[in-house]
Amino acid sequence: MGRISFYKTKDGYLARQKTTIDAKRIQTDPAFARTRENFAEFGRAGKAGKVLRTALRPLLINIPSGRTTSRLTQSMMKVVQADATSVRGQRNVLDGETALLLGFEFNDGAALAGSLHATFTSAVDRTAGTTAVNVTAFVPKEMIAAPPGATHFKLVSQAAEIDFETETFVTNNQSTGEIPLDNELIMKYRPIIQDPESWRPS
Repeated sequence: MGRISFYKTKDGYLARQKTTIDAKRIQTDPAFARTRENFAEFGRAGKAGKVLRTALRPLLINIPSGRTTSRLTQSMMKVVQADATSVRGQRNVLDGETALLLGFEFNDGAALAGSLHATFTSAVDRTAGTTAVNVTAFVPKEMIAAPPGATHFKLVSQAAEIDFETETFVTNNQSTGEIPLDNELIMKYRPIIQDPESWRPS
C-alpha cells in the first residue's frame, strides 16, 4: 500500500515504510556517518550474541523462543554502548560492560526463577579455572515448578570461556542424574566445572 508494507509477527501485524535512500549513499555520504557507526556497532553486538548462543547451544536447543536472538542483540548493544574507551563506531563488547548481561533470561517464556525456587549462587575463580554453582538443600515437590505429568528433573550447569574478538569459545558442563519429583529432601549440590567428579551431594 503506497510505500508501506505489512507483515505478520508473533506480536501481530506490523507495518514498515520502504526507504528511498540509495544504499551506496549510506555507505559513502558524510551525512550518514552516524548511521554507519550505528550499523558497525549493531553488527558487533549481533556477532557477539551469536557466539554466545552457539557456545550455550546444548542448553538452548530446546528453548521454544523466537525472540531470543533479538533480545540478546539488544542486550549486547547495551554492552557495546557502555564502552567508554573506544570512539563511537568502534565501541565493542570486550571494552564494554559484560556485567550488563547478568540475569539475562534466554527463555523469556519460562524464567529460571519461575521454575526453580531453591536458592542458588555461582562463583568464578579465574586463577583456578573453575566455576562453581551452589544449590541449597530443597524438597523437589515444594521448590520445582514442574509441568503436569512430570516425574523427574535434572539440574544442569554450564560454563563458557568466550573470546568475542576471535569468535571462539571453550565450554564445559555438569549435570545431575534424574531426580524424582517427590518430597524427599535433596541435600546441597555444588558442581564445579572442569572437575567431573565434583558434582556430589554433601
